[in-house]
Amino acid sequence: MKKTKSYILAAALSAAAILPSQLQAQNAYYFPKATGTFDQKIPEPKAFLGYDIGSFYTRHDQIIAYFKELAKVSDKITYQEIGRSYENRPLGVAIITSAKNQANLAEIQKRHNAQKDPKAASLDAGKDPVVVFLDYSVHGGEVSSGEASLLNAYYLLANKSEEVDKFLDQAVIIMDISQNPDGRDRAVNYLNSFSNQPSILDANDREHNEPFPGGRPNHYYTDLNRDWLAASQIETRPKIKFFHTWYPNVHIDFHEMGKNSTYYFEPSPKSMESPLLPKSSFEFNRVLANYHKDALDGIGSLYFTKELFDNFSPIYGSTYPDFHGAVGVTVEQAGSRGILQETDNGPLAFKFTVRNQLTTGIASIRGAVAEKEGLFKLQKDFFKSALTQAAAHAKKAFVFGDDKDQSLTKKLLDLVLLHNIDVYKLPSDITIDGKSFKKEQAYVVPAQQTQFRMVHAIFEETPPVTDSVFYSGTSYAIAHAYGLQYAKAKAAVSLGEKITASPLFTSKNAIGKAAYAYLVNWTEYNAGRIIPRLLAKGIIVKAAFKPFTSTTNIGDVDYGHGTLIIPVEGQPLDADQLYAAVVQAADEAEVSIQHTATGFAVKGIDLGSPNVHRVADPKVAFVLGQGVNSAEIGQVWYLFTEHLQQPATKIEPAQFPKINLSNYNTLILVSGQYDWSKETVADLKSWVARGGNLITIKGATEWAIKNQLTTEKLYVDTAFLKKEYARTNFDQRLEALSPARMSGNIFQADIDITNPIGFGLKTRDLFVNVEGQVILQPSKDRFSTVAQFTKAPYVSGYIAADRLKPYANKAAIVTSGVGSGSVILFAEDPAHRKYWHGTDRLLINAVYFGKFTNPAASR
Repeated sequence: MKKTKSYILAAALSAAAILPSQLQAQNAYYFPKATGTFDQKIPEPKAFLGYDIGSFYTRHDQIIAYFKELAKVSDKITYQEIGRSYENRPLGVAIITSAKNQANLAEIQKRHNAQKDPKAASLDAGKDPVVVFLDYSVHGGEVSSGEASLLNAYYLLANKSEEVDKFLDQAVIIMDISQNPDGRDRAVNYLNSFSNQPSILDANDREHNEPFPGGRPNHYYTDLNRDWLAASQIETRPKIKFFHTWYPNVHIDFHEMGKNSTYYFEPSPKSMESPLLPKSSFEFNRVLANYHKDALDGIGSLYFTKELFDNFSPIYGSTYPDFHGAVGVTVEQAGSRGILQETDNGPLAFKFTVRNQLTTGIASIRGAVAEKEGLFKLQKDFFKSALTQAAAHAKKAFVFGDDKDQSLTKKLLDLVLLHNIDVYKLPSDITIDGKSFKKEQAYVVPAQQTQFRMVHAIFEETPPVTDSVFYSGTSYAIAHAYGLQYAKAKAAVSLGEKITASPLFTSKNAIGKAAYAYLVNWTEYNAGRIIPRLLAKGIIVKAAFKPFTSTTNIGDVDYGHGTLIIPVEGQPLDADQLYAAVVQAADEAEVSIQHTATGFAVKGIDLGSPNVHRVADPKVAFVLGQGVNSAEIGQVWYLFTEHLQQPATKIEPAQFPKINLSNYNTLILVSGQYDWSKETVADLKSWVARGGNLITIKGATEWAIKNQLTTEKLYVDTAFLKKEYARTNFDQRLEALSPARMSGNIFQADIDITNPIGFGLKTRDLFVNVEGQVILQPSKDRFSTVAQFTKAPYVSGYIAADRLKPYANKAAIVTSGVGSGSVILFAEDPAHRKYWHGTDRLLINAVYFGKFTNPAASR
């Protein structure tokens, strides 16, 4: 007999009815301070799932099913799917409030959204509900909060008490049920596979040691908690769009930390507060903290505050709300990483971690309701002060856009719109600081707007701070990372039409068949996407290694290094088939093509020049698995799959010595522990010498040099290593060592745009994200230092002077010819966090053109 979900639920409820003491015992543990009775119509999580919360790990589909069931049986909750993950799991949001408020959600939402407008009436604490966001499972391996979401929802809907009635009447509670469902299920499936009864407390047990890549990141190994500003991932974008339909007043982001910790909630130290934000924003953290401490004191849980986690950047789930007038709070629970594990604080039970997260969530609602009036004023004043701050700012507008790179221009426009920033078309040609912007092919973002602080985060360098300790990435300016032309205007710029939606790509590629060749300008960021689509059909694609001007269907056009040339003759397709294939590929890649009837150039090389080379089909492999830096390799994987859609083989490090390297012509290595034998390293070296293209990133660059795959050299900062320090108190260790950290800074380098690795760039100014693990000496070969840091490379971020000094005039990218092959060395990660497009395009160049950096390859 097939058992339907409703049948299973009924059976579970029936079993629960027979054993009410079990439900009562669980409620007594998780809700020890609860008053009132529990509505029997609302299914308790144990009854729905068939096990006690905390005794097993709940899969994402089960969590979603429970919330959907709650929405069926209660008029106090609505469930909404806002998107899907890369592995096609639903991104679910639940809105919990009174039935009266549910019927009036649109009006409540409208009134909250209006608070951005200083002229709009303020919210009335006596009538308007406060909005509380509870965000769960952004790090999939931090599993306790996902279980807490089930219990929190149950408590709000089932508990019949005066306090809960007040919560629902005076608050709209929004639960982002699981921000990272792919990572969560990866962790849950692992933990369930190795759980044991009785539980094994030993930290060495496999249950407590999740292997590569762990459940923390998403499908492409992205840390979604650092993606709120860049919004590179499919899980992030709908979340931010949804956020801007509500503008919450309190926003709690649930996390876990090491097993030997206790519980953390904000405030953070004053030294870690962003100077962009009003002090009142951080002071309210202290107000809300009183409710957290009272709740945790009530159940006897240890906790700490004021010691960790900076609030400088809107990249986090707890800081993005700060940049929108909410009280954003990071809470961190020591993770059991198993059902039960021994710690410095004694055995740590999974159910205990769940209870702490649940207790803090309920306390957050309690605090938001009690402090509603102050929260409303905080947000209203926040947006007013943004206008005052903008008026005093030295720059009055930011202009961005490049008529030769409309794909990247559109990408930045999409991001600006996602963050609900006012942006306008440029109504007429303008030149700012020597940079030319064309009418309606560039955009203007005025500083004078309520989203000024987000504008600053995207277009300005990090503001100065003193005596600060940093937790993670310190520099986050998007415009620098994109490598797109932009300028800061000291005076107001005329505004054209306001943009409310990003324009869709409009094909202009139905241009008629070429008589001689089709041309694609490599300055377009999306140009690389056309190559795999054409090569898959056997079409010959060539690239110009010197500039030229050609007479085309749209007139004489200047083409730069890397321009793609698809000749009509010599193809496996006839002229009609070739035309259809090229147009289809260009439309899918969202790039424009032109055609020419002659190989004779108006200026520069002709199309049959020896400086035009055929682009070989890259047979790419990269090493991905245990011991490899998951974030770095995830970025490579993402770039190939989501951007280029270029096939690439993923190889486990342990499998690598057994493979036949001759099946590939390009290999990418990122930071990792490559404990390969001398024979395997020798085989790799031989493969390169026979014509292989080896691309190394950060730690892999250091590994390649130390294993003599190239004769290039590392730079060791001996002065810093030998530096003498004054005696310092032990309890100042964190503060004293903080300046030695390099948590991401922006440095300027000079890049050779005539080198194949630099193709497509229009200026020699290159912005590089620097983490500080590897410094390269410039190559002794005067043609092989592709990018070199300037004499004074600092642009943005927070770095001690003695850490900055060694970078002056050092190399950022070096190529090395080895036999008939090439080794391309990146000192830093060119695809950093999947939004550093100014340098990830150089990785694309390394794949398609890397072999040509060795002159021996083109003989």
